Amino acid sequence: MAMKRNEIFNIRRFGRYFTTDFKTCTANFGLSLLTISILIPVVLYVLTIVFNGIFGQVWDGPGIGLRAFTFFIAIFCLTVTMPAKCYGKLTEKMYGAFWINLPASKLEKFLSMILMCCLVIPVIGISIYLTLDQVLCLMDKTCGDGIMTFALSLIRDMGGIMDEIVAKIADIPPTEAEDMLPPDVMIDLFEQLTSPWLYIDEFIVMVLPFLLGAIVFKNNKIVKTFLALAAFSTIISMAATPIYAGYYIELLNGAVDEEELALRMFNSGLFRNIVWVDIISDTLTNAILLLCIWFRIKTLKH
Repeated sequence: MAMKRNEIFNIRRFGRYFTTDFKTCTANFGLSLLTISILIPVVLYVLTIVFNGIFGQVWDGPGIGLRAFTFFIAIFCLTVTMPAKCYGKLTEKMYGAFWINLPASKLEKFLSMILMCCLVIPVIGISIYLTLDQVLCLMDKTCGDGIMTFALSLIRDMGGIMDEIVAKIADIPPTEAEDMLPPDVMIDLFEQLTSPWLYIDEFIVMVLPFLLGAIVFKNNKIVKTFLALAAFSTIISMAATPIYAGYYIELLNGAVDEEELALRMFNSGLFRNIVWVDIISDTLTNAILLLCIWFRIKTLKH
């Protein structure tokens, strides 16, 4: 079906292309997805049982801490490898030319690419992983709660945890409290650090650089993306140095002590509004990355 030049977005055409894109992505990344989502938790469980049986002479499955840590490692592996597997071939001459001539607009291809990398494939992978983790915990009670059960209970009990923390801070003796941040500062900081809004867009910030690297670099896509991120982080650190330089100069000159310096930093507007600072910075980063991906798609030629 030939695409009309004046059609930027057609829902039916987008639906057909999205289905094709999903099939292509699962064909290219399906085995890796199953390896990350199924093999990693199973191998972790088996190895833990074996090691505990050999060295501890007990049947004891992996605890929630080890399983949660491994889960985040698996998510990181998915984030790094998925974009290159799904869309890395766009830089190849034959496949890239074929992709350019597919009957869909550039906007439709862009939207499908973003949805696939930031939503569809991650949700499938995470759902499989957490479901398998839950099944293993139901089968073997020595593992404790599943990651999903633990997370839901933690969210449900967050109000009670906050009340306990407030009560403990209020009970701190005045002599000990002199060497600590004020209770209101500590409570405010804890509330911000435990806010889900602080982390909700972090995954997208992780995925988009590797998607951009997958369609920009012709080879060694993952390695070159890491190098580009390292260079970018260095530039940002250098740019942010003047913000903190004044604090460190005062500390080195003995003008303030460490406790006073920490108090001033945590009382600053930056730390008082850390959630909004993080949301705004992540949103701007995502917007820039999306523009770069869109520009790369528009200018992709073979």
